[in-house]
Amino acid sequence: MKKFSLLIALTSLAGLIMLSPLPAHAQDEAQAEFERAWYDTCYTKKDAEKCYQQSKELVEKYSNKSTYLESAKKNIKGYEQNKAREKFQAAFDAYYNKPPQDAAKLEALFAAGDAFLQIEPDKQDPSHLYVLARMALAGHQAAISRVYDKLDKVKDYVEQAMAAFDSAQPSEKTKKDFDLYVAPLKDFVVANGNQFLAFRLIESKSGEGQALDYLNKATQVKCKDCAGWKDPNNYWLRSSIYRTQYTDLRKPYDAMTDEQKGSDAGKEALKKVNELLDTKLIPEYARVLATATSPAAKPFYDAVKPDFDVLWKFRTDAPGKAEDYIKSYVNDPTIPNVAVPAKPEDASNLNAPAAPATSSSSVKLQAGGPAPGDAVKSTADKKGAVKSKRP
Repeated sequence: MKKFSLLIALTSLAGLIMLSPLPAHAQDEAQAEFERAWYDTCYTKKDAEKCYQQSKELVEKYSNKSTYLESAKKNIKGYEQNKAREKFQAAFDAYYNKPPQDAAKLEALFAAGDAFLQIEPDKQDPSHLYVLARMALAGHQAAISRVYDKLDKVKDYVEQAMAAFDSAQPSEKTKKDFDLYVAPLKDFVVANGNQFLAFRLIESKSGEGQALDYLNKATQVKCKDCAGWKDPNNYWLRSSIYRTQYTDLRKPYDAMTDEQKGSDAGKEALKKVNELLDTKLIPEYARVLATATSPAAKPFYDAVKPDFDVLWKFRTDAPGKAEDYIKSYVNDPTIPNVAVPAKPEDASNLNAPAAPATSSSSVKLQAGGPAPGDAVKSTADKKGAVKSKRP
């Protein structure tokens, strides 16, 4: 597992800084002596702790006179970034690598991440983007698996990360770290971020249309070995919306007598129910079954299969065609709905099946995201180093 660099890279550069001779005035002797000691600590001995303290002292005592003021400030920032990075890495490891995961560990990860982002507020910096992405992805994972219930707090991190990644542009200086550590996270931020935003709306039973829009965006992310288009969570969540629609659409039909169900009005009501099954719920269940192929996703398969079988029999009475129908979504579950081979309407199928018993919360969602521990090596060490300038 790659770790964040925990040392200030106060490296000796090819051309070492040469201290310019200072006027031999008594008032400058103390400063000159201090700067020589500071340089020896930071660039010869490379004592990070002592360099940090001496750099703070240089800034405090000689803020208006020292040639090395900006270098000292960079040393201070670099040191503080590394300490904040170290704390974030520790919180990150504690959450992912020391079970069980719980809300307290996630809060500690958030606190450590917030502290780092305050020290490195530049949203174009790879370190900032990486830490923000990790916070958003951890929040998404904890929320959908019901480890953490502060959904609005997670929403804030998710929206920040999505906006930051959408506008992020690496510079020539940061391109290497950006491509290596940040770019691989973008698909996860987009796919899991949209999935979380949909999940939050479904949980609060509001914004059904917006939730579907978020899930559609999540399934548009087509990348190798990531969430998005082949993540059963997305199709399970979308099917939960369609289940609710199915239940609501059935209510006026169920309230009819058998005689009313056989009337033109009853047939029209049943037609709407059947259209929803054929164009929404059955295809979505098929997508869940087509994507829930891993051991971790088996609960999705087990929850959906009985309901799919009941609805499929009601609409087609052709169980032998079900397997091929499901297979049509395996290679690409985002394809347009495959037509359900529905049997002709007749008096034998006037009573639609009861609404599926499964609910959106009956199966624990499984986060689809990058493996924990892929920590980024920050560029803060480069920015904290003193640039060599010969007098």
